[in-house]
Amino acid sequence: MSLPPWLRSHIPIEPTRTFVAFTDAVARLLELPPAPPAEVYVRRYDTDHVWMVWRYKDGGASLYIERRYGELRDGMWVRLHWHESPNPETVAAMIRAYERGARREHRRPCRLVRWWRGR
Repeated sequence: MSLPPWLRSHIPIEPTRTFVAFTDAVARLLELPPAPPAEVYVRRYDTDHVWMVWRYKDGGASLYIERRYGELRDGMWVRLHWHESPNPETVAAMIRAYERGARREHRRPCRLVRWWRGR
């Protein structure tokens, strides 16, 4: 069974190159260095507040984001499909928002300070 033309036009001819280019574009927007060229199917990036692991999947990619200072297994999975034309700017903005949540949680004032502010 062949794919409809609208779907065929959204699926990349070289999916691994698309995966590498997409993850590098997101990293560039986050002002991170690109992953090593040898990492083709799994790419790792670190910021001050989160760890990110991209995994190549047929037809797309999956991203696991984990907070450095959060509870055990405090993370989030994001699944991207190439036929949905994901936007690197949108993914970078989502990662920044998740980072801000990690910063707020990490710098939570102690109980005495919260009590003092409530007076």
